[in-house]
Amino acid sequence: MAGALNCMISSTLSHADLLTPYKKLKGSCWKCRPWFVQQQHDGYGRRKHAIVAAAASSSSSSSSTTSTTAPPPPNTDYAYMENENSVKLACPVCYQPLVQTGRKGLHPLVVDASSFRCESCHKPYMSMTGIIDLTISGGAQDLEEALPSGVALFQNPLLAYVYERGYRDVFDIFNFPGYNEEFKMAQVFLKSAKGGTILDVSCGGGGFTQRFLISGDYETVIASDYSEAMLENCRGFLEKDPAVDSKKVVLIRADVARLPFATSSLAAVHAGAAIHCWPQPTTSVAEICRVLKPGGVFVASTFLVPIPPSPLAGIFTPIRRTIMQLGLPFQWWTESEVRGITEACGLVGWQSIRRGAYIVFAVHKPV
Repeated sequence: MAGALNCMISSTLSHADLLTPYKKLKGSCWKCRPWFVQQQHDGYGRRKHAIVAAAASSSSSSSSTTSTTAPPPPNTDYAYMENENSVKLACPVCYQPLVQTGRKGLHPLVVDASSFRCESCHKPYMSMTGIIDLTISGGAQDLEEALPSGVALFQNPLLAYVYERGYRDVFDIFNFPGYNEEFKMAQVFLKSAKGGTILDVSCGGGGFTQRFLISGDYETVIASDYSEAMLENCRGFLEKDPAVDSKKVVLIRADVARLPFATSSLAAVHAGAAIHCWPQPTTSVAEICRVLKPGGVFVASTFLVPIPPSPLAGIFTPIRRTIMQLGLPFQWWTESEVRGITEACGLVGWQSIRRGAYIVFAVHKPV
């Protein structure tokens, strides 16, 4: 069917305009999508938002005409995917439900036509280029926080770019088997979560997110990372893959130690080669336990340090733990230490597969 899209954009919008996406706007956008919020930067790098409304097209076999129609008026309801039981967002400050104003839905093609606020503390949250920013500091101006080295490392756009283009291959030295084999191993532990919603936390460039989506085993796949640069690359990879159903993915910037999801709302959480980068691994695993449904599964992979034979172990272990306190980008731990973290957070049923320094493990939230 022949057709055309006329897109209109406003250069500046007030808060009232932002909550009225069906208002007629002027100008032209860079990409014809039914809904889109174009990211702009001023001289200080602060973001501005402009809502883009697309015109509908219609045609017949003999002729085509273009008509401009206003989008439907915004709705206000709890923020979730088309299926109400799929994803329920919560404020990372107070864990109360987020209210969505604007177009319903959370997938990247429509979410920029919405805004979010906490039902309790009224803190607002925004999205750009299909990514919802649900960090506590998201949207704050003149706020500069010193990030731990492991977190700051992955904020670098260059590292984010090369992560799926060669950097991940370096993990071979720690006996990581590669994406395809790691995915198969994770899927063995995730059988109980099929048909539910899975969170791919610290998703990086989206290597596992992509495979979870293509598998068709999950109702919704949430890709989450603290790094905006990583999420931008993840979105780019997913957009280029015709096998990916964009309506089944949600892209969220979030802190793993303060997850923006309702308690007991997710069937599974996956963290591939990530837990050793978390500044607060125990707090983060406790958060994962909170958001998992009873019986939900947490699957993660990491690398371990070898344990020297006695009596050297008594000398090596204190030295290693002292080095870990120096703020290095990665944690260096043993299997018993990782298992101890999961047990301290109330997760049970430890299962693991070892391959040299590589380990993938699974634990469950008690029913």
